[in-house]
Amino acid sequence: MIEAGPVLSMCLGFAKQPFPTKSGSCGTVVRNAELKVIDPEIGASLPHNQPGEICIRGPQIMKGYLNDPEATAASIDVEGWLHTGDIGYVDDDDEVPPAEIEALLLSHPSIADAAVVP
Repeated sequence: MIEAGPVLSMCLGFAKQPFPTKSGSCGTVVRNAELKVIDPEIGASLPHNQPGEICIRGPQIMKGYLNDPEATAASIDVEGWLHTGDIGYVDDDDEVPPAEIEALLLSHPSIADAAVVP
């Protein structure tokens, strides 16, 4: 997702002082970003381990779509949260698993197999 900027999450195994990694996780949110998971129907924030829409905020996200204020308003809310449209959750270790993305990719008839790795 190019709208989110170059880096949103990072596998802790690649940190300057590497931490243990967890299989099935995209890693943790980088220092200069915020992430929340919301109920896509009502917009309320969800607790850990509850799947919902991933929203991100930080200086690395796009400012908007060029010459398209309606598309910008549909993607970035008034508080600056970019609504990714991706479904996921944050676990008890504050990590984001990619299984939902894999499941969505595999539901497409032209995709035989997919793997999202940290």
